[in-house]
Amino acid sequence: MPRYEQLEEAKLTSEQRRIWNECKAGPRGSVPPPVHVWLKSPGLADHAHKLGAYVRFGTPYTPKQTEIAILVTARYWTAQFEWTAHVRLGLQAGLSQEQIDAIAARRTPEFDDPDDRLIYEFAHGYYQNHRLSDDIYERIRARWGDKGVVDLAGLIGYYSFVSVTLNVFEVPTPPGAKLLSDTPEH
Repeated sequence: MPRYEQLEEAKLTSEQRRIWNECKAGPRGSVPPPVHVWLKSPGLADHAHKLGAYVRFGTPYTPKQTEIAILVTARYWTAQFEWTAHVRLGLQAGLSQEQIDAIAARRTPEFDDPDDRLIYEFAHGYYQNHRLSDDIYERIRARWGDKGVVDLAGLIGYYSFVSVTLNVFEVPTPPGAKLLSDTPEH
């Protein structure tokens, strides 16, 4: 039996419908698969979708920088659905296919923009060591302030939560999607 169930709007409880409608009215304009899972626990869904909207659309980071952090996170967790969804969004945000392929292969991509590189170094460095070096911490802080450090930690933490949700519930990828290799990083 499949673990993931795409919910039908007509069958939602009033609490689930409120969250569903808030999600659709927000910056995503839709109800993504993790929210379908979380709606089985409306209290969690209510908070999680709002946090997701903030870390994706409300931080000081550009869409490209946000996608770098999300793709590094999806690669770390080998979260297939998250990866395929954010490859498309990363390309739309200005990442090159070469940069995305490097992240998929666990190689360091080339970045012309030093801020893009710093976002990559933060996410990759954290996942490599489960700590952040003083150097990267201070460079992020110097560039974006304490708020920027908190927002970036929140961004990768939130997308770790999303990745775990998607993996636990085996959310299927679109037909024909290019999948990550299953070799775990950790």
